[in-house]
Amino acid sequence: MGIEEAVDYLRKITQEKVEFEKDDFVEFDRREKGEVYAIDGGSVKLFDAYSFSVYARRTGYVFANERKILERGIEEIKIDFIFEENADAVNDERREAEEIAIAEKLSGLVLMDGCLKEKREGIVGISKKSGLKDGNIPLLFLIKKFGDKIMPDKCWYYEIDDGIYAVKFHPYSRFAFRVDYFGNDVEEIFAEIAAFCNDVSCIGYPYALAEVHKLVKIGREDAEYLKYSLLHNAIQKGMSMEELEDLFYDYHEYLEG
Repeated sequence: MGIEEAVDYLRKITQEKVEFEKDDFVEFDRREKGEVYAIDGGSVKLFDAYSFSVYARRTGYVFANERKILERGIEEIKIDFIFEENADAVNDERREAEEIAIAEKLSGLVLMDGCLKEKREGIVGISKKSGLKDGNIPLLFLIKKFGDKIMPDKCWYYEIDDGIYAVKFHPYSRFAFRVDYFGNDVEEIFAEIAAFCNDVSCIGYPYALAEVHKLVKIGREDAEYLKYSLLHNAIQKGMSMEELEDLFYDYHEYLEG
């Protein structure tokens, strides 16, 4: 399709109307005072030899009350070689396993970035993005649009499936998030999390998760330094630059200048 058709399709998506049961939207109050752990992981692909890929990963947690970070536990960056064809998916699985390993050592309310693939007691998964959809329309978009119409300037949640919710944690948040939680005290837990969602820089999203995201993120400069360090040390240990280029060089880069 061309640009005009693409724009028309986007307009069609945003104008889509789906009716939900009003009674399925549940208002909840924000609770003040509390403490929470927030866990996240970051990763980047350093090299792709096509028969294997080299990744850098870092995971960690913060412990916070509703006002400030009380403790940080950020792990060192690790290098990982992945030989499976679906390397990106394998890397994601390994990062998630490392995050779960941290969570299992903690006690209290634990927030994790992303969805939970299995039931875990005391852990709440909050996703920055969601692939849930109704037909071709993003489901959270439709739920929030309807929720804001019937409950303007309110905190609310809507149960999508067993243990899967759409939640608006702040009355003035622009976003509702997919939240995975399998406990019976849903309203109480969401009210507690909402106490951490008042920071103006990420209103409606737990600031502790935003903070740990920044701490574990492996940015472009970090990635370039890691690539240089790996190559430099390989040369010091007897490998030649020609060998390394033969392993990792992508001819697309040559063709594209």
